Amino acid sequence: MKLGYLFGPAVVLGVALAAGQYPPLTPNSNGTSRPEPEHRLPMDQPEQVQPHAGARRTDAVQIKRDAAELAKLASEIPPAVEQTNKGILSKDLNDRLKRIEKLSKQLRRELYE
Repeated sequence: MKLGYLFGPAVVLGVALAAGQYPPLTPNSNGTSRPEPEHRLPMDQPEQVQPHAGARRTDAVQIKRDAAELAKLASEIPPAVEQTNKGILSKDLNDRLKRIEKLSKQLRRELYE
């Protein structure tokens, strides 16, 4: 019986709070009663990347060298992975993967900061 005394007011309170969360339906220009969206969320708009005012000059020659090294290392990975499938683990595969990670982070930092 006590449950009824607690449940009844909780339902009434919940309905009253929920009714205040939604805007009233008013006819728009088409005569329908759908509310117009008020605004877009920030995640709906893509972020614009702009260089900083005091951005340091990037060394184009060094970036090209790093990109070429990254491409060379990346092309060496699939054959090494095929060798691991055959049971042969390349000794320097882990070092190559770490170097690829380091170069990619470095390039990203130099290009976008």
